[in-house]
Amino acid sequence: MDFLTWVLVNGPVGAVNFMMNAFFIFCMVNPLHGEKIKQPLKFLLALLVGSTTVYLMSTFGVFFSEGKNDNKISVASFLISVCCLSVSISSSVWLNFFYYTQIVPAQRALFVWIKKNIKPVIFGVIIFENVFGLLDFTVELLNVRLDQLEFNETSTNYQNIIERNLIQHQEDVYIILISIQRFHFYSSFFVMMMSSGATVVYLCRHMQHMAAHGQSLSCPRLSSQVRVTITGIIQGFHFLSLTVWRDYNFVSQHFSDKTIEQYIFTTVINFYLSATAFWLGAGQVVFRQRAADVWTRAAQWCNDLTMQLPQGA
Repeated sequence: MDFLTWVLVNGPVGAVNFMMNAFFIFCMVNPLHGEKIKQPLKFLLALLVGSTTVYLMSTFGVFFSEGKNDNKISVASFLISVCCLSVSISSSVWLNFFYYTQIVPAQRALFVWIKKNIKPVIFGVIIFENVFGLLDFTVELLNVRLDQLEFNETSTNYQNIIERNLIQHQEDVYIILISIQRFHFYSSFFVMMMSSGATVVYLCRHMQHMAAHGQSLSCPRLSSQVRVTITGIIQGFHFLSLTVWRDYNFVSQHFSDKTIEQYIFTTVINFYLSATAFWLGAGQVVFRQRAADVWTRAAQWCNDLTMQLPQGA
């Protein structure tokens, strides 16, 4: 994929994704009817939407700086995008876990304690997740550093011997960090799918119980819970696809002759984030209600404009 193709594909996708996240920010700052979003939901949504927005801006900064051959800006933008992507992914994972704690009744002592202390638990987990964000940053920084340490294999001067030893140590550290990073990704996927799976089991049993007692299954609360659970499961499979793709990219880069172009890699990430934004908008009532309100206002405005046209003629 060349630069022009990348721009033609990612330009519209990135623009739509950016506008969606800008709309989400507007919804959070100015919710419909002045309703406040409770914590820690507001914190998780702010992290997810904010990190995705910064990621989009930094990603485009990487490639537009290449046209000016400004390597420093390109590297800095790339490292920022890595951190933002890590924050975005972890936020979506723990957003799923949060809804799990709010929907499924607590039965075990540990779960009861988590539900009672959900705010400090989420805040503490996010702080811990930021450590892995720094880990991703370190991994990519080492990767950039290893690419920059080029030397002549046939030369045996003292400086090149030092560089060879430095590269060897950095490669060892890089492999260790990559292994920890991959373990973290698959652990996050387990948390996401466990949360969604347990919620599905509970909702199925709950709906069977309601149907057996002649209760209506069309209540707004149940519909909202089902919607959030379905979007969470779909997001989990998107997350798994991204994880497998990143593993394939790593193996291709380090253990085979194939190399995944950075253009292709960022295209995959952009489509993943676009899917995340779509399902986030579909699952969150604060975004869905505001979108419905905007659509109603726009339809009414178009209707009024249409009615006024014959009078003006």
